[in-house]
Amino acid sequence: MVHFKDEETYDTPILGFAYAPNTPSNYTQGSHKVDGKAGISYRFSSDAMVYALWSQGFRPGGANSGLPSGPQGCYASGVPYAYTPDTLNNYEIGWKTTSPSHGLLWNGAVYYMDWKELQALIYDALVCPSSSYNVNVGDARIYGAESNINWQITDHLTLQAAVNYTQASVISASSPAYANYVGERLPFAPYLNWSWNARYEHLLTGDLRGYLQFDMAHKGDMYNGLNPDDKNTGLPRILQPSYTLMNLRIGLNPVADRWLAEFYITNLTDKNAIVYSNTGNFDLRLTTNEPRVYGVRLSYRWGNGTVAGN
Repeated sequence: MVHFKDEETYDTPILGFAYAPNTPSNYTQGSHKVDGKAGISYRFSSDAMVYALWSQGFRPGGANSGLPSGPQGCYASGVPYAYTPDTLNNYEIGWKTTSPSHGLLWNGAVYYMDWKELQALIYDALVCPSSSYNVNVGDARIYGAESNINWQITDHLTLQAAVNYTQASVISASSPAYANYVGERLPFAPYLNWSWNARYEHLLTGDLRGYLQFDMAHKGDMYNGLNPDDKNTGLPRILQPSYTLMNLRIGLNPVADRWLAEFYITNLTDKNAIVYSNTGNFDLRLTTNEPRVYGVRLSYRWGNGTVAGN
């Protein structure tokens, strides 16, 4: 059990404008909550177990900034002076297994999350054209499943893979002003993610071994914000397209792992992926991933231990 207490005082709301005073001034707010975590597990054998987990999360509230108060001010148009804490309860059931020879590991879990008073960053030009602001939209629900394997196929070849499926959406509104958010997907929550890598190692001569590793990672499409498309904000949310990235590594290192020499190519297909879309203000800013990169890595470790990353 953890007790969290938060107290905040603002001379003016965060990011107040310098050319005119903001209200409220000397704003003070506080919040506190006791978070808990509990779990139970049962081991069928030395190679298989199941578990159940319950855990809680908590985020404190805060204050909003906007144009100075007045007939045309953001506060007068509906921006709240402050937003309250939100809380989350997570329920998870999972399993962890290995084969008798320990050549195959298989783990997985299903989960359900109940999110109360969800905090969301909103940009609505009809309410506040100068900046985005935080609100408590309502309640949200998240559920899904995930699984991963680690398979030592042969003495030289290893395969690792992971997959995750998530449904995350708003299920109720805290006020009629946010009724059209009900049913909307939560931002930055793709339905499907998966990744895998294969690594081949072989002893070349003496204690020197070589390796070849290839990996792929996929991230599904996801929205960058919670503003529904039918809201006339002037800058609607963006559905970031899905993307898949690939990397390749070829290297040499001794069995003792003292040194490593590696040639690598990241973003093998030179994919131009959008990893973040910022529509939190009055313009659109896109962040993309790193382009294809060729490189060489040389590493040596003194003292005890192995080369980092191996």
